Amino acid sequence: MKQLLISDGTTAAGAYTAGLLGPGAVDVVGLSADGHTPLVGGETIADYSAIRLIQGTAAGRANVVSPWIDGSSVSRWAGQSYAAQTAQASTLTFATVPSAGGAEMSIKVIDRAIGQAQFQRASASYTTVAGALTVHAVTINLFSTLTGVALGNIAAAANVAIPGMDRVVAQVNSTNAGGTASVITLTGNIFDSDPYSVLASFQSASENLNGDFGTTLTVAATGTPTLGNGGDGNLIVELEASLQGMGRGYYDRVQLPVVPPAYAVAATTYDLYKLGFGNAAPGSIRGVDNSRDITIASPAGDADGAVFEGKINPWLNSCPGSFAAVVL
Repeated sequence: MKQLLISDGTTAAGAYTAGLLGPGAVDVVGLSADGHTPLVGGETIADYSAIRLIQGTAAGRANVVSPWIDGSSVSRWAGQSYAAQTAQASTLTFATVPSAGGAEMSIKVIDRAIGQAQFQRASASYTTVAGALTVHAVTINLFSTLTGVALGNIAAAANVAIPGMDRVVAQVNSTNAGGTASVITLTGNIFDSDPYSVLASFQSASENLNGDFGTTLTVAATGTPTLGNGGDGNLIVELEASLQGMGRGYYDRVQLPVVPPAYAVAATTYDLYKLGFGNAAPGSIRGVDNSRDITIASPAGDADGAVFEGKINPWLNSCPGSFAAVVL
């Protein structure tokens, strides 16, 4: 089972009121005779045999809490500093073109992001005209056909939507008038939560442009699509939404659309801490649900991340697994 706790960078020190942690704070508490006691940096398993992670929510709302985590059950402790998503990008560079008119050539772009048919695709073709046999003419005409932008309206280095494709845009390196266009650049979207868009993954193909009719076209990848470390705010928004059934009962989203509060912010970038442990939950069936994974998302580079590390690292290092400190 997975759980996500989200900090907004609020410090947890002295932030409890009537047992409720201040909004936006994430804290570590130890199991004590009083129920729970906030950990102090340097405390170990000798001080508390079990800990719990707590997220403050909003005034009057209950804390979000993890199960009690026994030190002997911890199996994983890791962290990742924020790393940005990267978009796929490819360049189509034209070096030579046909020496006579009447040569038909084409390019096609196919977005494979969803992993199944029907793939989004777009294509463009151009037949060379005698007297206009230049790299520029071929490049600019194929770009115009692909994007639907009239020849007289093409702006250099401006990303233009490709009709029929939601996640890939195109640009060319020169305007039409008196230009020296030779490169079409295709760039995919990164993941976005609103409006929703998956990470684009596309390929391009061509006909009569790879040595045919004396042409030379070079296709080069200039960007590889990745989700970074998963700490992009859009990805945390999506992860939070996917886990709202656990602990919040948000399963029937059609008949009972009572949306629980959300705490991830799409515009925020996050460092991620990941804690894995076994949990013999009461009522579990032959080990089902005994493996737990908790992700703690903290604003990237925020000073409160160091405070959190100072509390949890010594305790985890003292566990039977002797987990190395995570410092982001």
